[in-house]
Amino acid sequence: AAYWGVSIDEGEFLNGLGSSDNPEEGFVGNVYGAWGAIPPAGYGVHASPVARLLRSYGLQADPDKGLSWNDLRAEIAAGRPVIVWVIGQMWSGTAIDYTSQDGTSTIVARFEHTMILFGYDETHVQVIDAYSGWKLTYSLDNFLASWEVLGNMAVTGQGSGAGSGSSSATDSQTGG
Repeated sequence: AAYWGVSIDEGEFLNGLGSSDNPEEGFVGNVYGAWGAIPPAGYGVHASPVARLLRSYGLQADPDKGLSWNDLRAEIAAGRPVIVWVIGQMWSGTAIDYTSQDGTSTIVARFEHTMILFGYDETHVQVIDAYSGWKLTYSLDNFLASWEVLGNMAVTGQGSGAGSGSSSATDSQTGG
């Protein structure tokens, strides 16, 4: 959101996600709880609640699953960072079918995590770790394998107006 000029308090945002035993509806567990569990234990949240809340702040945000690497590259090349769901620090993982109390089935995985993809080249991706805020570089192969575990989930979008982002987020991106 800050990239698009929208300031959101972290605590306010986390509270705005709501809670649920279904990560497609709200945050599962305690955001400050132990990491690595699967629902109904502490887990996290998937793309739909995040995109919905970002839209309430005036941002254009779309939850996506099944995106391709080409889809992501197009977003980054257009200057639009993407929130991606990966496993840990680009670890491999195993998808698990989970059915919440409301009967909804979804895929979950231990150590579910989000990062903001902002750059790439032919062999690496550049991300911002959502937890630490650090800019990190990972191999493209590790990223693609980790991203695939939760079905190539992402939040794509842009600010309230075209061209409202800063150019610094894509400085390390190439057309690769």
